Amino acid sequence: MEYSNPRKLAAATTALIAGSLALSACGPGDSPDAADEEIVITCATCQESPIDPFLQYNFEAAERFNAEYEGTYRIDTLTNANAGSGDERLQYYQRLALADDLPDLFQLNSAELAALSETGALHDFAGDLDADAAWADTFQPGAFDALSGKDGEIWAIPQQRDPIGVYYNKDIWAAAGYDELPATWDDFEDAARAIAETGTMPLALDGDWATMLMWTNLIGTAPGGQDFLNEGISGDDFGGSEAAVNATERLRDWHVEGLVNTDAFSGDFQNAAAAYLSGSAATVPNGPWFVKTNLQGDAAIEGLYDATGYSVSPGWDDGQGLIMVSGAGWVSGATDDRELEAVLAFLEFVTSEQEVITQAEQTGANPAVVVDDSALEAADLEPLSAGLVAASDDVAFIYPHVRVHGPAGFGNAWKNLWPAYVKGDIDTETFLSRLASDANASGS
Repeated sequence: MEYSNPRKLAAATTALIAGSLALSACGPGDSPDAADEEIVITCATCQESPIDPFLQYNFEAAERFNAEYEGTYRIDTLTNANAGSGDERLQYYQRLALADDLPDLFQLNSAELAALSETGALHDFAGDLDADAAWADTFQPGAFDALSGKDGEIWAIPQQRDPIGVYYNKDIWAAAGYDELPATWDDFEDAARAIAETGTMPLALDGDWATMLMWTNLIGTAPGGQDFLNEGISGDDFGGSEAAVNATERLRDWHVEGLVNTDAFSGDFQNAAAAYLSGSAATVPNGPWFVKTNLQGDAAIEGLYDATGYSVSPGWDDGQGLIMVSGAGWVSGATDDRELEAVLAFLEFVTSEQEVITQAEQTGANPAVVVDDSALEAADLEPLSAGLVAASDDVAFIYPHVRVHGPAGFGNAWKNLWPAYVKGDIDTETFLSRLASDANASGS
């Protein structure tokens, strides 16, 4: 066997030495059996983290897995700066793919999957799921939609299936005459203007994740918007979508009118979070993990958690909407059959009912697998997030988040172009055309 990779060469050398020692210890008639050796795999998103609840859960899950399968399987954690989500993560794994050095386990979102799958270095889980129907049947309907390839490949096993809503300060909105987040965009704007007149910022955004959440909501609740977010977002020009045009101009107008924080172009969600947590902003969009990482943290003013509501998005005329994200999951670069055996053992472990409930308790994320109602009721789930899950049963529109489901380069393209558009340096047609071309070019 030829080894072109130093890490693999070192592992091979160690294995040869161990094998020689084992042979020398054998008595007459004894023969070493490689199948009895512990299988060790690497995980690049299992590192301990004091600030990222998902990484921390992964770390603890890997520890539990190692304890349960001691002597059979073991996960070795690879520490790296790209373990969490970020703009450089795709490029990091693309470099590893070119070097034939992808980890056995790591995580990507659907846009990153679409780009990295082109390297031919990712494991396709379709055959594994076909061979284990009992495991495949545990997943929620549609859980693999954003993780699949054009020819039926399944590039990842989903970690969660989260409804993403809008957090709002009930006290601030009540002072404007609303007991809950308004159901229509027109009412939302009217209330936002009333809130602004009191000196409180109506909406906290960041020029990146949170801003695109509101853009997605504006599109997804419009006629034709779901089709755009599910299919048109992969096209080479967004200007042909009336839903995208209307959403873009409406969101720009909120900035121009002063309904959004002035530092909403930073590209850092913590700027938006800080405005809400300090009580200076009435509303901020984000996922269920916002509770654990922010609302229940030291940065939140006293009583803010109790004053916070979590709602589906306002809509246009035909009903409200909700972003549903299942576009992130566990990926594997393993090619060796024994390593793949261990990878599948771990993935079945973390998608078991006990583990997905533990993950929900620790992160606020909702399971991608079907869980017994009584088990969910008995779990210590965060009530704000659990309430939004219940509300999602009756919502009119459900759609994916463009930041997760769009082209791999969408985030960078948005951050580069959005400030110029809001400031009037480019018009709507130019913005949407360049957004599409730059997003696709950056992901290639």
